Amino acid sequence: MKKAGDPSPDFLAAVTDLTESACLRRNEATPGAPGVVYESVMSYCKKARHGKFPLNMTYPIVRHFDGRNDGLVSVESAKWGERFILLEPEGKRGISHGDVVDLNRENIRGFDGREFYVKLAADLKRRGY
Repeated sequence: MKKAGDPSPDFLAAVTDLTESACLRRNEATPGAPGVVYESVMSYCKKARHGKFPLNMTYPIVRHFDGRNDGLVSVESAKWGERFILLEPEGKRGISHGDVVDLNRENIRGFDGREFYVKLAADLKRRGY
């Protein structure tokens, strides 16, 4: 059986690659292309325990420096492009980065990840993309 993904993942290198300075360098090196739509989607946790490892460990660090976050990225730093969608958690539970990509295969009250992406794709189609 063939496994997908990086055979030698380096978590620390990936996290370092998400620093503000690294992202600014990447943005300068890769300007937007004409005819491409740029939008962003973000969520946030209300508590560290709303994310699974390692997001529950990084959540308080990101919160200390940058405020609301999904366990990996702050809400403010996720804003990119022509439109920004903030997924607001209902009730006491937040929506982690892992939840948005359906990593944990959990049902979250008020957020259906699969349905969110179906609607996102339908909206892009409706707008002619």
